[in-house]
Amino acid sequence: MFASKDNITIQQMVYIVIQAQIGVGILSLPYNVAKYADHDSWISTLIAGVLMIGVILIMWMLCNQYPCLVMYDIFKKTSGEFLGKTLIVCYAVYFMLQGSYILARYGHIVGSWVLERTPHWIIISLMVAVSAYLVKDTLQSLARFYVLVTPLLIILLFLSTYSLKDANFLYILPIGSAGALNIFKGSKEAIFSMLGFDFIFFIFPFVNGSSKQKLKAVIMAHIFVTLFYTYLVFISLVYFMSPVDINLTPEPFIYMIKAYSFHVIERMDLFFISIWIISVATSFMYLLLLSSKGLANLFRLEHTRFLPLICVITLIVSIWFMHIDKLNVINKYLTACHYVFQLFIPALLLAVSFITKRRASVRHEAK
Repeated sequence: MFASKDNITIQQMVYIVIQAQIGVGILSLPYNVAKYADHDSWISTLIAGVLMIGVILIMWMLCNQYPCLVMYDIFKKTSGEFLGKTLIVCYAVYFMLQGSYILARYGHIVGSWVLERTPHWIIISLMVAVSAYLVKDTLQSLARFYVLVTPLLIILLFLSTYSLKDANFLYILPIGSAGALNIFKGSKEAIFSMLGFDFIFFIFPFVNGSSKQKLKAVIMAHIFVTLFYTYLVFISLVYFMSPVDINLTPEPFIYMIKAYSFHVIERMDLFFISIWIISVATSFMYLLLLSSKGLANLFRLEHTRFLPLICVITLIVSIWFMHIDKLNVINKYLTACHYVFQLFIPALLLAVSFITKRRASVRHEAK
């Protein structure tokens, strides 16, 4: 799937997971969670982060069973050639659908806040072109880009933290009043904003380090993302007077930043969006890479052969998704897909691998 020259370090792995997880959902996360958990949304985000560690452990145990194989090869190893190839196609389509949704959300937000008169297909096409240019290169090049842009998250933190000067910490009280059920419903929304750690399990054999080191690196990166998201949700809660205000603002962070200006930068919201676009690009890049690698694995060819085709497909589908009503509908379908592809299939394959290896050991002892 990747060449030996694509080996990356544990440190690069941490940056990859962070950049893959933080993406388009960062702007609408408080809005999506507050619909259920109100001012307890920060609790929902923390719970979501804890729950996702269980999913990480499942994927790690599956990769640990076959440390020299990438996930696509594990599919064929555990479920047979035909079913394995079917899973590869399904995952490739899933990644393309997810990438199209990210593109559509990105185009909708940029078109609404920055480039109102620019056709959406031009906005999206530029993102696809830049992403494809980086994805066509080696994994090391992509990892270096992720490392390079990660410090920009500090600027996002600074811009968000600046709004605390107008915050009222009493707005989050009383804690727990939303109820356990609503808090867990909010966690479901937060979980979908944290997806992206699955990238590392497709490049697991190409990370220099032991299996435990890789697990620690992924969990450390995930904890950072969880705290990052929780902090941003907390800031939005103490800034807006009530959850009702957040429910009326689909992108609350932009409204927060828009209220401030500095002597050097007048439109802070545009500066914020410019940095956010890079996070969107890093999330889209890994989906583009995995979908092209999936088709390349089927035909034993270089992923660059399929990259143009996948770019065109994701571009066309994202343009079709562009309307907000279609985005909401496709998000419901993607929700079900996330459960299947991120949890159910890896857990099922893990169980199959344990059963297969146990039977093999029993047969060996019998001989």
